[in-house]
Amino acid sequence: MKHLLFILLTVIFFSGCAPQSTLSPAMQADVARPLYCQGAKECKDMWKRALRFVSLNAGYKIDTANAAIIETKQVLRGNYSKALSMRVTKSPLGNGRYQLKVKVWCKVGIVISCSPSLEETLWRAKLFIREGRE
Repeated sequence: MKHLLFILLTVIFFSGCAPQSTLSPAMQADVARPLYCQGAKECKDMWKRALRFVSLNAGYKIDTANAAIIETKQVLRGNYSKALSMRVTKSPLGNGRYQLKVKVWCKVGIVISCSPSLEETLWRAKLFIREGRE
């Protein structure tokens, strides 16, 4: 009986720590929508915006920036930080069309969460890259 009570209290405690979405359904749909660019001008503009977003919003300096990847320095193994790391990749799909993928993460423990939230940052990144606005 004691074990059952312990398990129940543990589940209740940790379920309260599960992150709740702060995004509206429309914002969540924007996050789920893939990023594509078509043609040299649009792709160049979106890539410039991606570089700008990462440089202004990541918690670490950009480590790699070329025509295919923008990536910040990584959190060292064993270190925890609320600061955000970011990676944007550009993959060719053919006929001048590319897909841009954005990844945002931090290395935190059970109680600490990323700051700002991963979900909100991903939404802001996609909006800025796609439309040039935050």
